[in-house]
Amino acid sequence: MQDVAKRPDDVSAAPELVRPVAVNDNVVQTALAQHLSRISGSRTEITSFGRKSSGFSWITYAFVARSAADGDRKLILRVGPPNGLFAPYSVLPQVHALQSLAGSGVPVPALVSSEQHGAEIGFPFFICTHVEGDVPAPWAASEFDPDRKRAIARQFVEILASLHRIDTGTTPFASMQLGGERAEVRAIAGWRASLARPTARYYPLLDWGGRWLENNCPQPPCRTIVHGDYRIGNFIERNGRITAILDWELAHLGDPHEDLAWAMMPTFNAGSRRLYGVLERAEVIDLYQRASGIAVSDKSLAFYEAYALYQAAAIQMCAVRAFEVDRFNDMRLAVMASQMPSIVRAFERALEAAA
Repeated sequence: MQDVAKRPDDVSAAPELVRPVAVNDNVVQTALAQHLSRISGSRTEITSFGRKSSGFSWITYAFVARSAADGDRKLILRVGPPNGLFAPYSVLPQVHALQSLAGSGVPVPALVSSEQHGAEIGFPFFICTHVEGDVPAPWAASEFDPDRKRAIARQFVEILASLHRIDTGTTPFASMQLGGERAEVRAIAGWRASLARPTARYYPLLDWGGRWLENNCPQPPCRTIVHGDYRIGNFIERNGRITAILDWELAHLGDPHEDLAWAMMPTFNAGSRRLYGVLERAEVIDLYQRASGIAVSDKSLAFYEAYALYQAAAIQMCAVRAFEVDRFNDMRLAVMASQMPSIVRAFERALEAAA
């Protein structure tokens, strides 16, 4: 069911010979109706089907599924495109997260269906319920009342603490704990390999810094579910309450310092050193420690703040590759390279602090 134009394996081929790999919305809608009809046992019609503009990786569709058995249901479909930012995609981290966190203190959409190999749709995908509310943009944070922002920021930290308190042994994530290399070390090695690809622009500091990070990764105080992209902009808020945490594609078992460092990056807080522009760093750490029962190590946090910048740099390069080589048609990816100089400078300062 894939409506995909083939392209040469040799990415150095002349630009006119490289054809885009596209996900056809009409094909997806038709296939989605077939899939939902099959799993529900009732003929399902798809209405109000359309892409949502947010997100740089998975393609997100909002739609209404209409059937005699279930009536009208507002649902979300997320598809992993073959030329996306983190292709090839696995639905398992997101599926594990939605299954593990259902009914917990961490609000997530309810999982409806998922398939790694695509079946009718042709790409890795999962379907979840639609959650009402808005996704706050970090750069538009000044539009909200400071007291409302403070309340949301405190909820944000408390939800993170709830996530890190969950007993992973009782969740589908437990299978990830069995032997092998630590997930955080494996992730650093993966980002290093990504930055070493021939199509990636070479930055000597990132080359050296990635090696240092891999060789100096601290032991975690405990192993928790790590969201991997826990930041302002990855949750839904309604009437001053966070109603769902989104985007679990990088979820893994690891060091809780990773989520904390990522959340406090100024990049995700409109350039502010304060979380959501309102909570001071010391206040965030104090609230997190009291809510989670996990003592925050200054040394580990400094390491993961350096790692966060290294990961951000690698993601920028993935975005440039997705646009220039894989022809992912999103102009936001094209401009990401312009952020590299400031990220590299910040990474150098963070490395000095961590060392």
